[in-house]
Amino acid sequence: TQSTGSYNNFQVSRIDLAHKMSSLTVLVLTALAVSTVLSADIVLVSKDLSGPEPCARICYGESRGSWRKNGNHLSIDSSLRDCKFVKQPLVQATLVNTGDYSIYTGYVGIEQPGYFRYEMYAPGTSAAKANADGYQINWSAAGYTC
Repeated sequence: TQSTGSYNNFQVSRIDLAHKMSSLTVLVLTALAVSTVLSADIVLVSKDLSGPEPCARICYGESRGSWRKNGNHLSIDSSLRDCKFVKQPLVQATLVNTGDYSIYTGYVGIEQPGYFRYEMYAPGTSAAKANADGYQINWSAAGYTC
C-alpha cells in the first residue's frame, strides 16, 4: 500500500511538473513573440548617412496649413524636432489632398536635423488656396538619434 502511495505521489508530482513545464513553455514563447514584435531591426543604407545601429530611427508625420508662395512655387516647412535626429536624416514626402496630382512636381530640401522644407512647382495655385483646401504632405524620415 505504501509503494502505491509513493507511486501516486510520483504520478501527481509528474503531472504537476508537466503542467509547470507547459506553463513555462507558453510563457517563454509569449515572451519571444512579444520581443520579436517590439524589436524592429532598422538598417539605414546610405553612403551619406551613418551612425550606430541601435540609434537608427524612422519617423513619420504629416504637415498642412502653413503653405507659403514664392514665385511659381508653394512651400511648407515641417518639424522633425520630435524625431530627435542628431544629424541630417533622409526624408521623403508625398503630396496628398490636392485632387489632380499630375499638375504638381515637388521635392524635399533638408535644412537641418530639426526640420525640412517641401517645395513644389504650382504656378496657378495660391498659398491661401493650398491652406484652405487642406493640401498636405505625408512624410517619413530616417536617421540617427546618437
